[in-house]
Amino acid sequence: MGAELPTTMLRVRDKQGRPVVNVRADQLKAEINGNPANVTSLTPAGKPAAILVLDVSGSTKATWKESTAAAKQLLESAGENVAAFVFRERIEASAIGRSKSEELLDQLSKQGPPKGIAATALYDTLVEVAGRVTTRNAAIIVISDGGDNASRLSSDATIAKFSGSSWPAVFGLILDYDEPGPRHRDRERFRKTAAASGGLALYPSSASQVSTTAEKLATVLGSPFAITLQPSRPTTGSAELKLEFVGAEGISQKDIGLFHATKITGCDGAGSVHR
Repeated sequence: MGAELPTTMLRVRDKQGRPVVNVRADQLKAEINGNPANVTSLTPAGKPAAILVLDVSGSTKATWKESTAAAKQLLESAGENVAAFVFRERIEASAIGRSKSEELLDQLSKQGPPKGIAATALYDTLVEVAGRVTTRNAAIIVISDGGDNASRLSSDATIAKFSGSSWPAVFGLILDYDEPGPRHRDRERFRKTAAASGGLALYPSSASQVSTTAEKLATVLGSPFAITLQPSRPTTGSAELKLEFVGAEGISQKDIGLFHATKITGCDGAGSVHR
C-alpha cells in the first residue's frame, strides 16, 4: 500500500467571484510550515454535498423572511446530496436529502418568525454538524446573524477543531444589517472561523441584497478541487498551509482568489501521515 499524502479541498475564483475550473498544479505554489511543498495532484472533486445550517433563535426575527427565502434559494442551487439543520441553543431539527430538507424549510416558513429568547449556540452547532459529515467534499452553509451567546466552545476553540480535522469548509450568509450597532467583533470571529476551514463569510448590506449575495455564495461553493501535497520536510500534528496562484498567461495573481484550509494534518517527507 502506498504512503498517504496530505490532501485538502481548494476553491478557486476570479475577481468577479466566478469559479475557475482550468487551474493546473504547476500554477500553484505551496508551503507547509513555511517550507516548499510540491503539488502532486489537482483533481476536480465535483459538486459538494451541501449542509444548510439555519439559525432560528429569537435574534433572527427581523430577518426571518429573508433568511428562509435565502435558505430555499441555496438549497435549490445545490446538488442532490443535501441536508438541513435548524438550531437555537441546540440543534432542534434536521433533514437528510432534498425532499426532506425542502419539507423542513416549508414547515419553518409556515410557522412564521421565531419567538422567545435569543439564545444562539452557533459554534457548538458548527462543531456538532461538522462531526457528522462523512465526506471530504462538502460545504457547511450557515444562515445566521453571526452572534453567539450560548456556546460552550469559543470561536478560537472552534477554529482549532476545524484546523485539526478534515471537516468541511464553512460558508456564511450573515444577516446582521438590522442590528442597531456595529457587529465588528462577531464578524471578525466568524470570518476567522470560515477562513480557517477554507470557507468564506458574506454580509449583505440590506434586505434587498440578500438574494444577490446568496447567489454569489452559491457560485463560490462551485466545484472544488482535491489537492494533494508532498512536503519537503517532516511535520507533525497540525501544519500551516499556504497556497498561492503564481499566474498563467493572461491571468495575474490579483485576478484569482484561493479558498483552502489554513492547516492540514502533518506528514513526513516520505509521505507518512501523522494523525
